[in-house]
Amino acid sequence: MCDDSPPRLKAADLQKLAQQRFAGLQARGGELHPVINTSRKLASNFWGSAWMKQLALCESGGMCLAPGRTLLRHGCVLDLRITPGCITALISAEELYEVDLHLTPIEGEQLEALSQVCNTRIDSLLALLEGNTNPDVLQQLCHPDHGLLPTPQDWRMCCTCPDWAEPCPHAAAAIYAAGCLIDETPELLFTLRGIEPAALLANPGTAVELDAARLADIFDIDISLN
Repeated sequence: MCDDSPPRLKAADLQKLAQQRFAGLQARGGELHPVINTSRKLASNFWGSAWMKQLALCESGGMCLAPGRTLLRHGCVLDLRITPGCITALISAEELYEVDLHLTPIEGEQLEALSQVCNTRIDSLLALLEGNTNPDVLQQLCHPDHGLLPTPQDWRMCCTCPDWAEPCPHAAAAIYAAGCLIDETPELLFTLRGIEPAALLANPGTAVELDAARLADIFDIDISLN
């Protein structure tokens, strides 16, 4: 049975150990990108909320994710990076574990179908990243089986822990932490799935030029126009 209880260690011990490990890694000069989120919802913006909703569907379908929420809320995600098709993380629990998650890329017929749904109905990159555009298009982009959000079958998971579960609590923590980053910087979802968001726009060149400055201010991201 999957529940919210932390694996083996009590919450206070998890937090203390995570803080000690984080300080030790910093002292050795490592560049870290920790993710901490103690809120109940975990996300407040469109794409972050869509990510969490998809995880709830995955959990109801059998994925055991609750221990990952516990680790995230107790500051155990010491480092997390999102690159095309990949999430890497350092998760503190009984030991310090390295997590490497890969996603099946969106390409071929699936990408073509999403492009056809979007490219005549989204005029603004800002609207797309804010989730403030045609509801029918957003419904297709968030389709639980054929949209941008990963299904259980899309994940390939590797962790240095001895747990045979898939996902293990540490991989689950990384998945939730990725959603928190996507909530803050929605472009990361498109990066993760290997898609240029501007490719889904009706007039990508004009739209990107108009939106770039506003996007940089709102999301603190650099939108390349080249």
